[in-house]
Amino acid sequence: MSQPSLTTSWEIPEGETRDVRTATAQRRVRRIFEDLGLPPHPTMEELCKAYEAKSGRSLQLIEREMQPGEPSGEYERYLLEDRIYYPKGTSPAHQALVQCHELAHLLLGHTLKHNAISPDVIRRVLGREHYTEAPEFEAEIVGSVLFLELNLEPAEGAAAQLAPALTHREGRHA
Repeated sequence: MSQPSLTTSWEIPEGETRDVRTATAQRRVRRIFEDLGLPPHPTMEELCKAYEAKSGRSLQLIEREMQPGEPSGEYERYLLEDRIYYPKGTSPAHQALVQCHELAHLLLGHTLKHNAISPDVIRRVLGREHYTEAPEFEAEIVGSVLFLELNLEPAEGAAAQLAPALTHREGRHA
């Protein structure tokens, strides 16, 4: 008999209310960058290193095959390490967006709570939409703004050689 898969959900820290409008999210992302000592448009690597320095925890971004019905990204917390799993076999931009969503949970101070119910069961029985929980919606908005604020210009290969001719938005996102 197989064990039900464990899903992760999040809670906003007790006593806090959150405004998830885009303009507010943009200001919050800028404050996050300032708090981490980052320039206005850091790379993903710079963001991860700054998170590690501030939290005192190692952060691993791990590409893996996601099964149908699984979330596109997941987060696990270990004693001294945080792990973010993102989907294999999708575009680099989609992978970065998933990473930003999961990082948003960490940067916003969302706490983990676990439900031992399969995501398939939740969707079939409850018809649950992914972003109906406040922390998920908040992480989606802030993660999307974070994605837009990062410097995602390729560092190597043919795309890196073409990027300067194709850049827009202050040299980001080729």
